[in-house]
Amino acid sequence: MPETRQHVERQPAQIWLGTTMAGQTVTVWVSATTLHVFHRDQLIKTHPITLTPEDLAKLNTRGRPGRPSPATALPTGQLPANVMVEVDRQVNNCGMVSIAGKQISVGSPLAGKRVTLRIDTQLIHVIADGVLTGTRPSPLTQEQRRRLHGARLSGPVPGLPTRVTHVQRVVSSSGSLMAAGTKFHIGHAHRGKAVTIALEDTQFRILHQGQELATHPRPHTKEVTHTRASGHIDYET
Repeated sequence: MPETRQHVERQPAQIWLGTTMAGQTVTVWVSATTLHVFHRDQLIKTHPITLTPEDLAKLNTRGRPGRPSPATALPTGQLPANVMVEVDRQVNNCGMVSIAGKQISVGSPLAGKRVTLRIDTQLIHVIADGVLTGTRPSPLTQEQRRRLHGARLSGPVPGLPTRVTHVQRVVSSSGSLMAAGTKFHIGHAHRGKAVTIALEDTQFRILHQGQELATHPRPHTKEVTHTRASGHIDYET
């Protein structure tokens, strides 16, 4: 039997979408197990839910038939490199999930929860209760992504505001630096340089004089305590 799904127009209330969405009209797509939120026809958030047939029948009286699910089956044949897939996994008591025979740490605070992993060619985005909680480097090959049990096409990654924070840091004599509670090692060749770190939703980009030196996944959403480097002399001209 086809899955029952409805669209319901409403103002954001019980679902946290961020202050920038205040006053905006959104579309809520629901099935018995999943809730998707759309704004201007773009998927902005996904939540796991549990609805009974009675719940769906009530929504049917004030909603409209829904579009196909945003998360659909993977295309046959070779998976395009730019396609993001997602899977649901249970986090064990050690804060680990298993994908393609590999153990990935998503953090002990998520122990016992069921999370969604959105996976591209480089990163794994960890989503709990519809909110992006962090990213990890992906160890999967293109073929492994395609063959993941329960894999489906993914919508956009939800969770954090779409803004970028820039901070300045000085690379230490050991070739490392720290920002937002995360330590990076970019190599002795860059020691003493004043670099800019772009804190994006899912990654850190380290730049020097407009050139990208390195990228690192953003494992958590810890705030920056200071944005400027101090006591620095950059000898490179």
